[in-house]
Amino acid sequence: MQIRRKEIITIFFIIIFEILFVGLNMKNLSYLYKDQAKQILKEDALLVEQIARNYPIDDYQKVFKDSKTRFNIIRTDGKVLYDSKKYLDEGSMENHSEREEIKETMETGAGFAVRDSATLGSVMAYYSKIFKAKDGEEFIVRVSKSYSKSLSDLREVLLYQLGFFILLNLIIHLFYKNYLKRDMYRKIETIEKFLESGESDKGFYLGGDQWLLRFWSVVKEWQKENIKNIKKLGIEKRILNQVISSVDISIILMDKKLNFILKNERLEYLFENTKKNYIEGIKHIEIIKLIKTAIESGKDLKEDIYIPSLNKHFFVNIKKLEENEQYLLTIKDTTGNKELLDIQRKFISNISHELKTPLTNIKGYTIALEDAPESLRANFSKTIMNNIEKLENIIGDFLNISKIESSNIVNLNLVHIDKIQKNISESLSGIVKKKNALIEYKINVLDPNGYMNIDLEKFTTILKNLIENAIIYNKSLVPRIEVTIYEIVGKYKVVVKDNGIGIASPDLEKIFERFYRVDKARTSNIAGTGLGLAIVNELVKKCGGKVSVTSKEGEGTSFVFTLLK
Repeated sequence: MQIRRKEIITIFFIIIFEILFVGLNMKNLSYLYKDQAKQILKEDALLVEQIARNYPIDDYQKVFKDSKTRFNIIRTDGKVLYDSKKYLDEGSMENHSEREEIKETMETGAGFAVRDSATLGSVMAYYSKIFKAKDGEEFIVRVSKSYSKSLSDLREVLLYQLGFFILLNLIIHLFYKNYLKRDMYRKIETIEKFLESGESDKGFYLGGDQWLLRFWSVVKEWQKENIKNIKKLGIEKRILNQVISSVDISIILMDKKLNFILKNERLEYLFENTKKNYIEGIKHIEIIKLIKTAIESGKDLKEDIYIPSLNKHFFVNIKKLEENEQYLLTIKDTTGNKELLDIQRKFISNISHELKTPLTNIKGYTIALEDAPESLRANFSKTIMNNIEKLENIIGDFLNISKIESSNIVNLNLVHIDKIQKNISESLSGIVKKKNALIEYKINVLDPNGYMNIDLEKFTTILKNLIENAIIYNKSLVPRIEVTIYEIVGKYKVVVKDNGIGIASPDLEKIFERFYRVDKARTSNIAGTGLGLAIVNELVKKCGGKVSVTSKEGEGTSFVFTLLK
């Protein structure tokens, strides 16, 4: 049976090779035929061009009436001006701008194609090129000839090749069946007797086939290698069991009676370990129903399920192993993935909303600006610029928070407190001046020279966002922000306190969520992206610290955060 299978495979590959050979050969012949036709038509086109250049189109019929070459004179827009075989019918002809060879000519200056002719109803070879008339106007000359004879020749060559290989395969098959195969079976029988008799009688069977002794040595070596492979397979099996036990997927192999044969130790809370049958061994009916459905349908099944009693999502895959009549069941807890997708959907929804508002304002005021009186134009322009600034802030904060999430690197360096204050002052100079804000620093660090061991970029961003919020959400004539920095064992503690509008108690738990803004901020039309405090929260976590907030409406807010040194 094995030999028969190998014979079929060998014959299959021989036929594949022959088909590839014939296909490649026909491809090359086809190329040669096309190239030959192209060269002939090219020469004809040059000849027609030389003659046509010296005569007006109205005289072409007189000049070319005895020509056996079929050609057209075509304008560069595809309109046929002259056809040597259909003179006076040019006006009824289709526009040729979409013909393959004409399109190629317009791109490269010359074109060649072999295709069915819609006009003549046969396969034709076409060659076309651009030429200039005496007055400088460009035309296309296209010559053609029948390609049917060439196709007939190619088909004839194909039939000859197929006939040759069919005959060759028949001869090889007869030779193999009547000589090689019979001789092979005779040697196999001799080897069988030799192996049954043992090495003591080997000389009797060898005769002229000395290779049998060599074969016996090979068998013995193979046996040694086989033992090594068995040991190796044992090691690999142990490694595989370790891998199966380490993956975060529950893997269960069941026999045809649906009893557990193999089960790793993942998601143990789904199973009764003392039970062997799947109905008794699986605790949750949602999984049992899915297995029953797969067995009744006789098909592999993959499905996401939700188990309310656990408040968890799972991906269940049931596959039938046909050879052993066994079933492979895999279960993966996808609750985390579902939660991540929900977060992503919420994030996309929020950012879409935040972007839509300023875009709508910009569009509306831009339209209104066209017909607005001069007295309102300045206000409209200012509103548009404010919304553009808001868009820039949203995009900037969005890029910042993406950058923060993609990197866990904290670059700690010694930085002088004066540099920190300078960075904050430069980044907030505009809003501080506009709102007449006052920022006071109280710094008490252990280093006598006033140095802090921090990630300057992250620390500056945290302070900038907190101070900027303290200024923006402040209705006082002079917004006051007090920044206190002091050092304790192993970390820095920072307090940012303001005299702003404050935050209502229900909002305090949500202000670090992305895009969340308290109602007062929305009703008072204060610009902001809703990402500032989310960025603060992420950066503080990256630096190994925590952030908290206390606030009272109408009196102000105090943010406290810590950073590891």
